[in-house]
Amino acid sequence: MAVTIHELKERYGKHWLVSDAVGGGWYAVRRHGVSRSLLQRGLSNVRCAATLEELAAHLAAETQLEERFLHVDDPLPGPGEVRPSRDRPPQASPGPVGDASECPPPAVAHAAPAHRRL
Repeated sequence: MAVTIHELKERYGKHWLVSDAVGGGWYAVRRHGVSRSLLQRGLSNVRCAATLEELAAHLAAETQLEERFLHVDDPLPGPGEVRPSRDRPPQASPGPVGDASECPPPAVAHAAPAHRRL
């Protein structure tokens, strides 16, 4: 099923900035980055994809991981208690990135003009 940019923005726009990439494809950047510990557990601050359908799948996976980590119903264990196995760090989902380093480079890089102070 084809996904439109409007549908992605409607569904994920509260937490993600979704846009087309200069060199082709699409990307999403979190409006509010997640902590380093959540990045290490598999969440991402930036997701890239060749198609909107692929990006929608990445964002759906991010949402599932967020719900797992951020909306835990039971309280944290006390000193010396062991957490249930469901709280072990998950296997990283294919392709998550914490920054834009794994996104494809733009087809043509344009340097931003230098600003001078007067």
